[in-house]
Amino acid sequence: MTLLTLIIVALLIYFIVIQKDNGRNSIPGNKGKKCPNCNNPIEDYFNVCPVCKETLKTKCIQCNQTIEASWTYCPYCEARQQRVKSDEDNK
Repeated sequence: MTLLTLIIVALLIYFIVIQKDNGRNSIPGNKGKKCPNCNNPIEDYFNVCPVCKETLKTKCIQCNQTIEASWTYCPYCEARQQRVKSDEDNK
């Protein structure tokens, strides 16, 4: 009877803890954000991916605010952003 109770408790813990995470990584504060290049888990405040060095944030060319590198327009001053081509893009 004790063994059955332990198995039931273990299953409950599994479903509560493991299944609740639903395959998401367990980095605190990371809401499932991933690098667009290598799919590595990243934090909101990262400027580059620590695995592949993909540029994640850049400065606006007009107002110098930090913005996402993939954005076409700055949400602060509405300036159109120019994407800087890397050496790898030229190949």
